[in-house]
Amino acid sequence: MRFFIVYDSTHKKFKPTRELDGTEWRANYDIPERLESIKETLKSEYSNAFVGPMEFPESYINMTHDVAYVEWLKERSENLEDGEEYFPKVFGWYDHCFDNGTPLLKNIFRYAWNAAQCALTGAQLLIDGADAVYVLTRPPGHHASATLCGGYCYFNNAALATEYLVFSDNAYVAILDLDFHHGNGSQAIFYERSDVLFLSIHGDPRYFFPYTGYAYEVGFGEGKGFNHNVPLPSGADGRLYLKELEMLCNTLMRFDPDYVVVSLGLDTHAEDPLGGFELTDRDYYGIGRVLSGLGLPTLIVQEGGYNPEANARAIKEFFKGFLK
Repeated sequence: MRFFIVYDSTHKKFKPTRELDGTEWRANYDIPERLESIKETLKSEYSNAFVGPMEFPESYINMTHDVAYVEWLKERSENLEDGEEYFPKVFGWYDHCFDNGTPLLKNIFRYAWNAAQCALTGAQLLIDGADAVYVLTRPPGHHASATLCGGYCYFNNAALATEYLVFSDNAYVAILDLDFHHGNGSQAIFYERSDVLFLSIHGDPRYFFPYTGYAYEVGFGEGKGFNHNVPLPSGADGRLYLKELEMLCNTLMRFDPDYVVVSLGLDTHAEDPLGGFELTDRDYYGIGRVLSGLGLPTLIVQEGGYNPEANARAIKEFFKGFLK
């Protein structure tokens, strides 16, 4: 199997320190260590698979993000001081953000674009003949829509890679979102499309951020029937999760895509501080086996996962199953 891991150490410079949780300040969980623990684990077994990102024209951001939003993010980023954290105003149209937990820092535009280029690199590697690519990058992306950041996300890495595959290779693509939190941004970007199938397993939207992803959200217009959400209750274990994943993959195979893009969140782990499921290390081996069984060129984009130690153990089991 031709397998690559796309990684860029620039992400370590992105260090948000806090966020607003309702009316309370708390530590920001998107810390560099959550990726570095994964990198160190994979380096020991797959060191030859690591590659750096390619460079792409900055205009590629506009494949999935509106010009006004991109310009806003760039301007805000450039006008901040070192160490300053700006929290967007979510009321009215002053800022392009839907929550209080996604601070803007100096150079956030560059950090987010670097993450997006890692995902685009993964897509290009698939087009060039790779069987599977893992994009180990942050900040994550699946909550970012065409016009809004939020949920720690600024540019939608998985969506950009998907659009790149569609237009560069005239492809049909399935996005399988396996983060604990619903990928509302990815869903919104492709909600009226029939050339991209969006499927997601996530926490019950009645109780969990971003409070979207109900089963009745099935797409609109040309995209009706090409959006599938499977919300699971708090405390869902690996047995239930894998059962639902296998059924969702049956739906995916009926779509007959050319490529699969997986938004992989490790915040489904029982030890994650922001999740609500009870998956164990061994369950990720099972997830890897299910995805391997699809037999399709697969781009795996890292999303959430906020316990560095649990992330490292989970990803090790995942690739044991996926690359077996």
